[in-house]
Amino acid sequence: MVASPSRRLAAIALAGPLLIACQPTGGHVAAVATGHFTAGHSFPVLLISWCGEEPPRQIDLVGEHQRRHLIATREFEGGSIEVDLSAPGEDWDILDGDGRAVYRLGPDSPQEEYLLGVGTAAAEPGEETEHDIGTLVFSTGALTSEQGVYASVSGTGKAEFTDAEEFPPSC
Repeated sequence: MVASPSRRLAAIALAGPLLIACQPTGGHVAAVATGHFTAGHSFPVLLISWCGEEPPRQIDLVGEHQRRHLIATREFEGGSIEVDLSAPGEDWDILDGDGRAVYRLGPDSPQEEYLLGVGTAAAEPGEETEHDIGTLVFSTGALTSEQGVYASVSGTGKAEFTDAEEFPPSC
């Protein structure tokens, strides 16, 4: 039995939402390493690329003594963006762990490790956030040792240096 063209179109139309829902999420997060001693005193520029249709909506930066959340104020397009964590601009609202506005971002020390997570959904302060685009663990001091891109490896949050031309890897 051969399906009519209208039945095939109806089947494709019904399967469309399933195909879109099954598109891969995830992505890649990296910090630009300048290899200069001044990198230890300010947060880096982030390179974020995402797979699928959902752009980043929240960036969480968690250290031993500070918790910051950058909430997107607009929709991003194109599959990748750069975000200067020291001065993220009007595209991001910066909040502390209690939801209060923060106007300045800076590391406590070059040795302190920070967990950075990027997700496609914004959460209320204090609520768990899914970092479905990617995570990265870094210290600003590590970004002074080499020049290039400090990128997460296999979604583990651990990072290694790579050439800027090799970032981002494919989805």
